[in-house]
Amino acid sequence: MTDFDLIVIGAGPAGYVGAIYAAQMGMKVALVEKNSTLGGTCLNIGCIPTKALLFSAMQFDKVKKLGAYGVKVRGIDEEGAVELDFPQVNKRKADIVKNLTSGIAFLMKKNKVEVLKGHGRLAGKSNVEVTDASGAKTLHGAKNVLLATGSRVRSLPSMPIDGKDVISSDHALFLDKVPSSMAVIGGGVIGCEMASCYGRFGTKIAIFEVADQILPMEDTEAAVELSKALKKQNCEIFTKVRIEKVVSKAGQAEVWVEGEAEPRVFEKVLVSVGRAPVTEDVGLDTVGIKTEKGGFLSVDMKSYRTSVSNIYAVGDIIPTPQLAHTASAEAMFAVDAMLGKERAPINYNANPGAVYTYPELASVGAREQELKASGREYKVGKFPFMAIGKARIDDATDGFVKLLTCAKTGEVLGAHIVHAKATELVAGMSLGINMEMTIEDIAHTIHPHPTISEAIMEAAHAAMGHAIHL
Repeated sequence: MTDFDLIVIGAGPAGYVGAIYAAQMGMKVALVEKNSTLGGTCLNIGCIPTKALLFSAMQFDKVKKLGAYGVKVRGIDEEGAVELDFPQVNKRKADIVKNLTSGIAFLMKKNKVEVLKGHGRLAGKSNVEVTDASGAKTLHGAKNVLLATGSRVRSLPSMPIDGKDVISSDHALFLDKVPSSMAVIGGGVIGCEMASCYGRFGTKIAIFEVADQILPMEDTEAAVELSKALKKQNCEIFTKVRIEKVVSKAGQAEVWVEGEAEPRVFEKVLVSVGRAPVTEDVGLDTVGIKTEKGGFLSVDMKSYRTSVSNIYAVGDIIPTPQLAHTASAEAMFAVDAMLGKERAPINYNANPGAVYTYPELASVGAREQELKASGREYKVGKFPFMAIGKARIDDATDGFVKLLTCAKTGEVLGAHIVHAKATELVAGMSLGINMEMTIEDIAHTIHPHPTISEAIMEAAHAAMGHAIHL
């Protein structure tokens, strides 16, 4: 039995980041992972492969416009001249994932983190049992344990996923051909990203969302703007609809919409109704840790400790945003708590969200509908990318920057960006909200010209009542 200062269970963005950071802080660390590769859902069947597909979809779109950029390719204007090599799309995606997972394995060796391959379970307050692929069990001592077991696709009894006709986002990453039609049940982040991707590949998409808008957690105006763009990408959007059931039928699937007498038929149905925490079979009962509603674990948000003082939990298994960057930040914070370091709690109001459709949608802070409901006085500064020179050069004029500020103090309360580079722009606004910057601070910060980022400065001026280029 080997003793460690910290054993991390789960090698996703929370687990492997926490393990590396703890090792860098001088702790003796082990990382337990049951899958053959490190990186968790995000790297293997989530963020990274999805964005690789989306990038290919963007290039497939762009090449059709080369003539407008003054780039002549022989035969490009002929019908059918541009073809999608989907096997190559999948190969590139797989190569990227393989390269990055290998990189994480290297980082484990570099930082002297011992990787224990197998299924990890708590075997008491200070022990972790690891069962390898052969069924052999080993016991390891731990001064501290960090649970970072992540999440899995959520399913519904009325929409059984068979992996063939009715699929999850996991299956959507490994299709061997582009389907002719696809229903997307759930207009959240994953559903919209898959719709934008396959819609541009040529699939006829129908998005069904029970809420009043797609991306229900986003600012309404931003969601409406993205809806307009998706409709240009082979996507029909149906909001305020309920799906009674989905039925798989040899090579296709039926979607039964509430109030309709006949089903709608698609080649594939993607069920995208959220993710559930993986908190079963990790030995919680051995130490008396109980799950809350939805299977989540409760933690002290000042340390990420569970009800057991030396056992911590972060990432998708606690009721905070299920985002890779959030999980990584929580893991590092938890390690600092183990070491007794004093830090201000994570400011979740400054935690950015990112949707990698085309255009992208990124946001941080308050939404306008929240401010209206609260009765708080606020101002809106909005600026379209159509009026930005660099956006015209990049042929990326869809979308806008929208800033929400306190009417009395000028403090920035929220930022919402719809643009091809929105996810790259939002970090600056996250910093601004975290530092309690005012709209004047942003407006009077010199931004380089010509750049896409100028739209943020222009939106700040708009909030002050004097947009310069509009």
